[in-house]
Parts: sequence; C-alpha cells; structure tokens
Amino acid sequence: MKRITFFCPLLLSLLPVSSAIALPFPLPLNKQSEIIKALDHGLPVSFSIDLSYCTPEVGTLPSSTRGGSPIEGYRLTNDVLSFAEAKLVVEQTTGKPIQQVMRYSVYKNGNVHFEAYLYDVPTFVQKSKFSYNCSINSGVNFYLN
Repeated sequence: MKRITFFCPLLLSLLPVSSAIALPFPLPLNKQSEIIKALDHGLPVSFSIDLSYCTPEVGTLPSSTRGGSPIEGYRLTNDVLSFAEAKLVVEQTTGKPIQQVMRYSVYKNGNVHFEAYLYDVPTFVQKSKFSYNCSINSGVNFYLN
C-alpha cells in the first residue's frame, strides 16, 4: 500500500508536464512577463500580428495586413521587450526589391508598438514609414512553440 501512495502523487505531478509537451499546437503567452520568461530560458517564441485590430498612428493608413514570425533575437531595457526583423522583398507595384525593417516593442502593460520602414535597394533611401499601436491578444499574439 505504501508503494501505491508514493507513486500516485509522482505520476500525477508528471501528468501536466507530459500533456503540455504532447500538445500539437503552440501555447499562447498572454503577458509580457510570460514572453520574457520563455525567451530568457531559450525557448522558441513566435508571434502573429493582425493590423486590423491595431490603431494606426498619425500619417499611417488603416490596414488589414497579417503576418507572423519567430522571434530570433530580443532586447530588454527599462521593462520594454524589443525585437526586430529585416527582409528583402519585391515591391508589388514595381517589381523592384525593397528592404523592410520591422520593429516591435512590447510593454509591461500589454501594449505593443509596431513600426515598419521601407528602403529602396541598393541605395537604402527610406521610402516610407508606418506605425501602429496594438495590444497582446488584440492585434499581436505570442506563442511558445
């Protein structure tokens, strides 16, 4: 009888861990602190953004653009989590290459600031800039993969 009472709590304590590992989909991260903890532990974190849920800043038009990417690197200063990505893409209207640089700032209160810069290639003269204010789970979602 003692063996059963010893092993039951052990097996039950492992159950949440084993079921979390076996999930076939990413786990949502709902707070800046959860995102930072996952990144600080070297765990893979990705995000998705849907600009139709975000508020454009002055001079930026509303957009229904959606996308996402893994977070490759990050920086944490003054309780602001920042990460960026840069991509060489082809401009839809001209067929010419442009460089996109996108920056994300995640604040402790759950707000997310997104800004993107577009540069001509090969001159790297800035073509345009746009920026939006979003929130975690309202425009920007984070996932532990």
